[in-house]
Amino acid sequence: MAIAVLGLRCHAPTVMLANFIATPIELSLVVPFLRFGEVISGGSHFPLTSDALKKVLTGQASHDVLLSIAHALLGWLVAAPFILVALYILFLPCFKILVRKFSVIPSSPKKPVHSHSELKLKVRDV
Repeated sequence: MAIAVLGLRCHAPTVMLANFIATPIELSLVVPFLRFGEVISGGSHFPLTSDALKKVLTGQASHDVLLSIAHALLGWLVAAPFILVALYILFLPCFKILVRKFSVIPSSPKKPVHSHSELKLKVRDV
């Protein structure tokens, strides 16, 4: 989807690599968000056992599964702003250094890019 949004400014293999790296991280955070949502809401503990998986696959625990998904979403909604602020504070200095290092435009040009003497107006006779 990012490729469709960004068009040609996006390098497809890089986006795929980022998705491959992010997927295990996302999946490993499902259980902590589930438990955090259960603590916030005071809900019942959803067992993550083989018997619970068997009930889920046979359709006997549909209400419990939906409730656990709601708990995980609640945990994510509460934790996401704090996580994003922490990542912003962590990565901002890194990106400033990278932009300064790989920038093609000098940070303080000696003359403006478009001076007034270079601009000429074309006037058409109508």
